Amino acid sequence: MYEAGNSKYTYKGTDILKNKLNIQDEELLKEYETRIVAFKIATINSQKLPQGYTPERLRFIHKYLFEDIFDFAGEYRQENITKDNFRFSEYEYIEENIERIFKSINIAEMKKMPFQKFVETISYIMTELNVLHPFREGNGRTIRELVREICFDCGYAIDWYEINHDDILKVAKLAVLDEKEQIKMLRRSIKKLN
Repeated sequence: MYEAGNSKYTYKGTDILKNKLNIQDEELLKEYETRIVAFKIATINSQKLPQGYTPERLRFIHKYLFEDIFDFAGEYRQENITKDNFRFSEYEYIEENIERIFKSINIAEMKKMPFQKFVETISYIMTELNVLHPFREGNGRTIRELVREICFDCGYAIDWYEINHDDILKVAKLAVLDEKEQIKMLRRSIKKLN
């Protein structure tokens, strides 16, 4: 759960995000969100995605995954947030920093990289976007979908459902200081397409 202190995104006096179904029970909202987003991830390939890897593509992914749940789907957050005593990037700098991150994504170059360098590049993208945390909710799922698409376009596959969710979160937290464990997880999980 994110801490934002009197968040404009939550119901008054709670940490529960305002949502389109007006669900004010945390567990019920989580269950609904998990089901909807799993369906959306399974069907995103049927959508016309923005060309190239740009901030617009990331926003499109977030909007598609969360538009049935939150009004803020596809919009950068407008407040600062922390989680487990970690303060994510100041919201005022999201647009500036996200441009920098996406300029580092070059699919043509990534296709030529040796596997280890490719995995390190994927880890870098994941870590930078995670520290930025551009959305109020759903950052991890959005970032993982973006990474899945990048891998696919470079001739690789990653199935996030085959990786223990707690392990994904654990290595993402560690990667802020040292990406070694995240790189190991990615190296085990990314497979060459035939």
